[in-house]
Amino acid sequence: MSGAKIDTLLFCTCYARDETAWQSRYQRWIDYYEDGPIDWDRMFLIDDGSPHVPTAQLIGNFSANAGSSVPAEAKLVARFPDNLGRQGPAAYPGWWRSFFHSLQLARLTGASKIVHIESDAYILSQPLADFINEVSSGWHVLWSPRYRMPETAIQVICADQFAAFERFQQDPGNRMNEEFAENILPFTAIHQEFVGDRYSELKRNRGIFRSKKFDRFPVFQRDFFRVQIPDDADFATQVVSRQPVRFRAA
Repeated sequence: MSGAKIDTLLFCTCYARDETAWQSRYQRWIDYYEDGPIDWDRMFLIDDGSPHVPTAQLIGNFSANAGSSVPAEAKLVARFPDNLGRQGPAAYPGWWRSFFHSLQLARLTGASKIVHIESDAYILSQPLADFINEVSSGWHVLWSPRYRMPETAIQVICADQFAAFERFQQDPGNRMNEEFAENILPFTAIHQEFVGDRYSELKRNRGIFRSKKFDRFPVFQRDFFRVQIPDDADFATQVVSRQPVRFRAA
């Protein structure tokens, strides 16, 4: 999807155990953004050595190893051969490797803006889409009211921050895999004016049963006990398959 004034690389990180996981999460993301609200020139799913590889009829893939050339297709899977995965609450080397690789892809493809939208994150409103499409400087993230922290599942990194991105990556003291990304990434702006959250993790009508230990009971899986995505939300993250998403155009 072209038409942006700035060459934009849109990406998510990726790990699909099987075809069901691919279809329910990653294909859903592709279908939403392929002709959706974000103006992109190249779309990449950066894969952490998934056991499932989608067919070439769905999307092409190529090696993410250093020195690999980037095929010309507009949307692609950049695939690492091994899985680094997650090793602890704040230790997720697979995500970091994929996240950092977006900068290499931006430079190889001539992109001057990186838009990172995780595979379970959705832009829902025209004002937020317009902001993402039009911003041309800075490193921007959103805000999670539930956790009172920056929401890094949606980020915009403009060309003037590529050097800072690289410095952070190469800094041996960056505390990567020791601290959560939200606490250490060198973003320049946190946008609390946009409404959104990790709604799938929010609960309602639970009273004395709010503890996670009760989540395993089927009765608490009913919508009556779950917070729905509000009609006025600008974005939602940690979206799960049961949650419908719909973009509100102006």
